[in-house]
Order: sequence, then C-alpha cells, then structure tokens
Amino acid sequence: MADKVRDPVCGMEVDPNTATEAVEYKGKTYHFCGPSCKEAFEKDPERYLPEESHGCCG
Repeated sequence: MADKVRDPVCGMEVDPNTATEAVEYKGKTYHFCGPSCKEAFEKDPERYLPEESHGCCG
C-alpha cells in the first residue's frame, strides 16, 4: 500500500493510487480529493504550494 499524500488545497489525505483527480505542475504530480480542489489548484497553483517552492533564492 502506498503512502497517502496531502491534497494541497483542502489538506485531506488521499491515496495517489486511487485518487481520481491529479495535476502535474512544475514536474511534480499533485493528487486531489475531488474535482473542486483540482479546479481551484489549476486556477492558482502557487497559492497552494509551500512557501519554499515559490522563490528561487534564499
């Protein structure tokens, strides 16, 4: 059984093997609990990513 991952929008834990919604962004795949979280992420992905992934330097 694979480890669960966190939906970046709502924080829910999802199983990447059974999640029906996923998006690849900047070379990483993000899994979602459902279509509404996926749509929110697609509209503004940077809003839902950890702060350290936003910048280049520091």
